[in-house]
Amino acid sequence: MLRAGDEDAFRGLLADLGPVMLRVAGTYVRDQQVAAEIVQETWIAVLGGLDGFQGRSSLRNWIFTILGNCARRREQNETRSAPASSLRGADDDELNRFFEANHPRWASCWTTINPRWDALPENALRAAEAQAAITARLKALPPAQCAVITLRDLEGWSSEEVCTLLGLTPENQRVLLHRARLAVRRALEEVLESERLAS
Repeated sequence: MLRAGDEDAFRGLLADLGPVMLRVAGTYVRDQQVAAEIVQETWIAVLGGLDGFQGRSSLRNWIFTILGNCARRREQNETRSAPASSLRGADDDELNRFFEANHPRWASCWTTINPRWDALPENALRAAEAQAAITARLKALPPAQCAVITLRDLEGWSSEEVCTLLGLTPENQRVLLHRARLAVRRALEEVLESERLAS
């Protein structure tokens, strides 16, 4: 239908994928205007390349592959790419918060457990401070970490889809996701601790 120029099909695709595409583009560049330009450039490339789409992947994956290519090209052109050192976690000792992979009972699980879940009512987890802290922490993440956690945890993509889109190995994707989740967890812990001290 899309190849035949069906405007309704295109509008439906825009409505379904547009917001997600904007969020993904925003993980490559910090300026929302630039992210919107990347999405626009992607749609132009999609429309121009429809005749070449052979269906070896889903239409969604094909579109997001084009988005990733456009975003990486724009990121390089804007010279906003993060240095490789920023991919390392600031606190690699945070890895000590996990049991070893060969632990007999708790392989790769958190070693730090909150002993007072009863002191964490739903409203505390939904507090504006927690939301603001999470949002701020996501924006402060290196672009690769932000992209991985956005796609995996917010958009619900599989690790295979994320690896394909971002051109990552499964191991690299796991490391980036782990570090991003640690940063978000740390932000939540800070908010919850400040609430505990205030009460």
